[in-house]
Amino acid sequence: MTNFLKKPVVIISLIILIGGIIGGYAYLGRDNAPTYDFVVAEKRALVQEVSVTGRVKPAESVQLAFEKSGKVSRVYADVGDKVGPGQMLVFLENGEISAQLLQAEANVESEQAKLAELEQGTRQEELHTYETKVGNTERSLDDAEKNLEVVTQKAEADLEDAHTDALAAAQDAVSGGKIALLTLTGIQYAHFASYDQYGASIADAKAAAVQELLGTENAGRFTAYFISTLDGGAFGMAKDAAGNPTHENISAALAEAISALQKVKQALDAVPSDSEITATETTNLNAEKSSVNSKITSASGAQAALAVQKAANADAIALAAAGITTARNTLSSAESDLALKKAGTAPEQISSQRAKVKSAQANAQTYRAQLAKTIIRSPLGGVITAQDAKVGEIVAANAALVSLISEAKFEIEANVPEADIAKVSIGNTSLVTLDAYGRNVVFEAKVVAVDPAETIVDGVATYKVTFQFVKNDERVKSGMTANIDIASASRENVIAIPQRAIIRKNGDQFVRIADGERFREVKVETGLRGSDGNIEIISGISEGDKVITFSEE
Repeated sequence: MTNFLKKPVVIISLIILIGGIIGGYAYLGRDNAPTYDFVVAEKRALVQEVSVTGRVKPAESVQLAFEKSGKVSRVYADVGDKVGPGQMLVFLENGEISAQLLQAEANVESEQAKLAELEQGTRQEELHTYETKVGNTERSLDDAEKNLEVVTQKAEADLEDAHTDALAAAQDAVSGGKIALLTLTGIQYAHFASYDQYGASIADAKAAAVQELLGTENAGRFTAYFISTLDGGAFGMAKDAAGNPTHENISAALAEAISALQKVKQALDAVPSDSEITATETTNLNAEKSSVNSKITSASGAQAALAVQKAANADAIALAAAGITTARNTLSSAESDLALKKAGTAPEQISSQRAKVKSAQANAQTYRAQLAKTIIRSPLGGVITAQDAKVGEIVAANAALVSLISEAKFEIEANVPEADIAKVSIGNTSLVTLDAYGRNVVFEAKVVAVDPAETIVDGVATYKVTFQFVKNDERVKSGMTANIDIASASRENVIAIPQRAIIRKNGDQFVRIADGERFREVKVETGLRGSDGNIEIISGISEGDKVITFSEE
């Protein structure tokens, strides 16, 4: 085997075979390597254009008037003056509307502040305030409950004192009544013991009094001895109340004592005033009458005092109880407020406040619109040909005050599609070519008006845009077809790459950066789209990066 490998022919054959294998792999590897096109990211100027077709028409004069009547306050232009688009020409007095607008704008700020507060939620300092309020109301409830205890105890004590006074008055009344009956009995047996008219009248009245006061019937002719032994009726009730001084016993005894004394008084009054009783007896009788009247007054006063005290107690306790109810309600409200603050603002509250903000903004916008109607502005650049407004003059609505004509002899009207109208603004510069002179003859123009309302052309929403030529040119004729390139936006010295290099994935934008025979994807943020097919790169790549525009793997 060793000798075989040492032969020159064999060695050369092996070298050729190995070389062929290596070369084949290299060749096949070269065919499978990815190929791609790229551009170098560089800084350049980008211009965004909107291209439309329009038609040349003569520039017309414009007559301007106010939509509402009013007094002219200022005039800023005279006949022959050159004015620009949007320039103010005439003012009406608008102080009231201006004040209303300021108030409406302040209301917008107020509602926005409330919305911000709701969205922010409750601050810790505010929570502490509500917690303190809950603590204070808890203490108020404790105080109210203690106050009810104090009031109740005082009411019970005052009522007890009133019943003690009432019992004493009842005892004094029945004792005095019994003494009066004994005095009456002495006079009765001394002068009216017979059964004549006076004797019978006194005996009947005495019987009624004894029955009511001492609880014994038919005692009209009882002697003093028997009367002194009686202890029923009101006298007995007073005695029982003293032994068992419940409020019910005392009140009943007092009421019965007053009734009994009324009967005793009637019995004393039954003694005729013209009778032949001694002076001493008359004095004693009158003294008993006065004593009975006094005791009736005293007992009735005690009875009234009981009623007043009961009513006062009821009022005081009811007031104290109401204080507890109020304190509980206040505590419940404070706890609810604290819970709401801890829970945060409800979504529907935020939605409601947002609606209030929008309403306030709409109201402010209404006043802005009204304010705008007090100002005449020039709708285009031109020359004033008539001006009839005078300061202090009252002008009528829709009465022409100012007339002007465009500085240009001709203008162009073109319909811009809905997709492009957002890119067009008053003042945009434009390059115009007319079919009559070909693409090599270029005229300059600018946008002077954009209609706010749409115009339907072939079922597509478009917006009429008016252009004015920057310079008058005799070559421009009415009716010529115009091709307009509107420079709607531009950027200077920005990194730009072809739009076809952008890859979109899941809502994000990427580009591929070449790195030798490999590449890497980089997320980018884009900006202005140029009319030349390039797009601005705001972030993601740097100047000089090789951006792949086409690859074949």
